[in-house]
Amino acid sequence: MRAESRYRQIARSLRRDIQEGRLARGGRLPSEKRLELDFDASRNTVRLALGMLRNQGLVVSRPGRGHFVQDIVPETFHATRTTGSPDGLNESGLEGQVLEELQLLSATPGLAGRLRVTEGSMIVVRRMHRSAGERSMSVSSAYYPADLAEDTALMLPENVGSALSVLKEHGHCQTGYVDELTTRMPAPQENTRLELPPGVPVLEVHRTDYSEDRAIRMIHTVYAGHSIRYQFEHGDVTAYHRD
Repeated sequence: MRAESRYRQIARSLRRDIQEGRLARGGRLPSEKRLELDFDASRNTVRLALGMLRNQGLVVSRPGRGHFVQDIVPETFHATRTTGSPDGLNESGLEGQVLEELQLLSATPGLAGRLRVTEGSMIVVRRMHRSAGERSMSVSSAYYPADLAEDTALMLPENVGSALSVLKEHGHCQTGYVDELTTRMPAPQENTRLELPPGVPVLEVHRTDYSEDRAIRMIHTVYAGHSIRYQFEHGDVTAYHRD
């Protein structure tokens, strides 16, 4: 087996210190000179190790100040929690999204397949962005069959609160949903919009909401991978929630 490069060994050691909390979130790493002495390594080898950690989204470098542990704490999205929803099920995405664009478009094959409509039929799309303070969290596009959105608040270019409540008011009550989760590296525009550090992937979620007899919405959300933690709960987990 090929021997592990020295800079990879150093990166692995520092990564373990970060993951196990010996190097705290937001804390400064030892100086490059200190790392050279601690690991008996050259300046170039130390910099390669730090570059590897930067590319993995674990470390940020601040000119003139040093190297710091990434300080973003992931926000937990309770994907199966039933509280706070108008119909006993979870709204797709997180609170605090701002509507940025409202469109009417023809269903692509992918959209038609998820919404169970005819390819080329009219779809209403509401594009949203969510941030927490100055930090960008996610971008979303919610798609509705036009016959369901017609004559509802979903056709207005403004925030409507719970879209599921709007659909319910017009006789389309959500009874369930299907989530599809994938991870990937971001596209250039996602890198910019989500302000991602080098090496950070995105979490891509397709959620399709259903009434008793049809698909009523599909929402596609792209999360900054280091800022989200999806949590699913199944069965009796009372002991988990007990203080």
